[in-house]
Amino acid sequence: MQRDVREIDVDKISPNRRLVCSDESIENISESIRLQGQLEPVEILLVGASFRILDGEKRWRACKKLGMRRIQAVIVEPGTGDLDFISRADEIPTS
Repeated sequence: MQRDVREIDVDKISPNRRLVCSDESIENISESIRLQGQLEPVEILLVGASFRILDGEKRWRACKKLGMRRIQAVIVEPGTGDLDFISRADEIPTS
């Protein structure tokens, strides 16, 4: 399946309130993105005029920490199987 990767303003994306990220994990991802660039897009859902993170919260936080204004993202459409899978995966705890 082809994914349409777009550049989205980081300030138009809202975090997932249920996900807790350690400062250390954000720092590690920030360093990786600083050295290699953003290798994997985040997945987001359009909510009104903004977006909500479905997958890639740590990458999004790391990009913001680095002062990046735009982030590579895939907009997930409601009603797709991807949304159901991502919603379930969202329940998996991360460090």
